[in-house]
Amino acid sequence: MLSSGDFGGVSAVMTRIFSFASDPVALNSYLILGDERAVIVDTGSGPWQASRILTTFAEVSLTQSGRALFVDLPVSVVNTHDHWDHFFGNATFARAGVTEFFASPQCIRDMQASAWVQFHEVPSSLEPDLPADPSELLVPMTEVTDGVTFNDLGVGFADLDVTVRVLPGHTEGDLVLVAGHVALVGDLVEEGAPPALGDDATPFRWAQNLERLLEDPQVTVFAPGHGRPVDREYVARQAGVIGQAGMEDAEVVALPFSRDLTLATPGLPEGAARIL
Repeated sequence: MLSSGDFGGVSAVMTRIFSFASDPVALNSYLILGDERAVIVDTGSGPWQASRILTTFAEVSLTQSGRALFVDLPVSVVNTHDHWDHFFGNATFARAGVTEFFASPQCIRDMQASAWVQFHEVPSSLEPDLPADPSELLVPMTEVTDGVTFNDLGVGFADLDVTVRVLPGHTEGDLVLVAGHVALVGDLVEEGAPPALGDDATPFRWAQNLERLLEDPQVTVFAPGHGRPVDREYVARQAGVIGQAGMEDAEVVALPFSRDLTLATPGLPEGAARIL
């Protein structure tokens, strides 16, 4: 069985939850293994990355539970937000047999526009099989709202209490999954690189929602969309820095930003991959 740490690119976050980092941009996808169903969080940037995520998690399911994805365990997908590296793999997952895709209402509302606006941000050398029409990346989605549990959704997690939190900030529709002491936070938390504040980010709301997440004292591990899991202190520090970004520029200039918690704007040149 996997323990904490890395095994062939896969890490055990906690019992039943595994992470896999893959390029482009070192995305962390997550596999949650339930008794009756598996859930995969974030599907990558297109067919190649999505296929690698699927193949890897299929092996993890077999080695860790003795059950085959799609055969012994139906698979659902959760998208944390509507950025290309997190949902452009959905159509590949649908072709593999996934029929349930969940996201926040705001995320679903923005996905079609995001597919067109962000299409050319995908490194073509790493995703050569992207369709010519970005709308082919879209699949039917099901809305989930703040406070809904996996049990409410009927996805077969009676043995593991997983709660949805909708906490916008990095985008208009960020979604977090809380499972016991672990929160899968998407890009609301960034480790190994500065938080990315794009045009769809609202820094003050972002900081406030990180603080809301910290109100649950049981959550002690925060597993991000990029980088390694972090603790409560790290999240509190990042919330402070992001909150500062919501001030007027003149105020921000005078603030002492720590070296490891500065801010970034998104965007990589074609063919570039993020190295952590």
